[in-house]
Order: sequence, then structure tokens, then C-alpha cells
Amino acid sequence: MNTGQKILFRALGVTTSMSVLLVLYYNLSPNYVDDEGFLVEEFWALGLASLGLSSSLLGLLILVVWLWVSSRKAKKPGNR
Repeated sequence: MNTGQKILFRALGVTTSMSVLLVLYYNLSPNYVDDEGFLVEEFWALGLASLGLSSSLLGLLILVVWLWVSSRKAKKPGNR
């Protein structure tokens, strides 16, 4: 695993953990109806969490392909 792959792996870990924390924040935040009858929720946290989790999944797919390609290149004889 080269340096770029390690950096991507760590960034994916941070993004995933922050997204999980945002989902927890959304679930634990109070929901109420204001004076005008509108439901007040922390929808921004749910949106950011879903964006973060989907980008982490895409990044993980890219990392797996990158690791697979680099391992195949390393196995070729005469490749330095």
C-alpha cells in the first residue's frame, strides 16, 4: 500500500465516522412543531450524513480498484 492509498484510506475512515456521528446527531436532536405548524428537524445533518456515506462508499470502491491494479502491476515480471 503506497502513501496515496494510505491517505485515501484514512480520509475514508474520517468521512465515514463523521457521517455516522451526523446520523446519531440527527436521531438524537429534538423534533418539534413551531408556532406556524412547521416541523422543525435537523435535515441538514441527515443530508450531509447521506452525502458523506455515499462518497465514502464510492471512495472505497475506487481504493479497492486502485489496490487491485497496483497489486497486478507489482506481480508482472520485469516491472520496476
